[in-house]
Amino acid sequence: MAKRKRQVIGDVSGKALGMLRDLMDKLQGGAITLREFELFLNRQNPFVTPDDIREEWQEFYTRVFGLTVDLTEVRIPEERPGFDRALFIPQGLTMNQAIAACRKRFKVYTHVDDLDRDVSMSDRSPKSGAYAIRLRDRREADEELKNLSANMLAERGTSGITLLERLVLELKYHYETGEHLDVENVTLCSGSRRSVGSVPDVHWGDGGLYVDWSSAGRAHDRLRSRAVVSV
Repeated sequence: MAKRKRQVIGDVSGKALGMLRDLMDKLQGGAITLREFELFLNRQNPFVTPDDIREEWQEFYTRVFGLTVDLTEVRIPEERPGFDRALFIPQGLTMNQAIAACRKRFKVYTHVDDLDRDVSMSDRSPKSGAYAIRLRDRREADEELKNLSANMLAERGTSGITLLERLVLELKYHYETGEHLDVENVTLCSGSRRSVGSVPDVHWGDGGLYVDWSSAGRAHDRLRSRAVVSV
């Protein structure tokens, strides 16, 4: 018996074309949303639930910090286009704890001994409870925010990442990939301030993580904050 020839149009098989038609039918009928389709195209699981995300972060804190945390009641900010990464900060977590966790995995240079004492102000804090934010899921800080100082961002009403959040983001990215953030640019942690008014910034270079400081009015194209969506 002769074998049935598989229908091929260009480099796409008939089976694949049928799957594409099925996808279009589901998009048109609402069985698959445009948001789910966008996540799929970006190689992200479009069907992850909030509980899945919370469990993932609880496991991260156990493995990386040695902490048992309960994030089941933490509200995740509503999705906004482009803000695909959720980041959880458990109650009571400190910058010094985050730095200690970093130093167990790679070299860190901070220029100060006690970040919790030196960074006296942040837009968000886990002192009174755990919280979650959303931010853009990218390796380098936001290109949209280049050439904008912390003062300029505050005037625009743009909420930026805190130093604690940036350190946790570094750890999560390294935990997932074995690599580092901001290898070409610098994250301006515009959501935090030192007691003297300067702003922490973070980048990877020369085999280590650097926590440096910028004046609140400093702006250039490689110094970029990371916009944050919070509850």
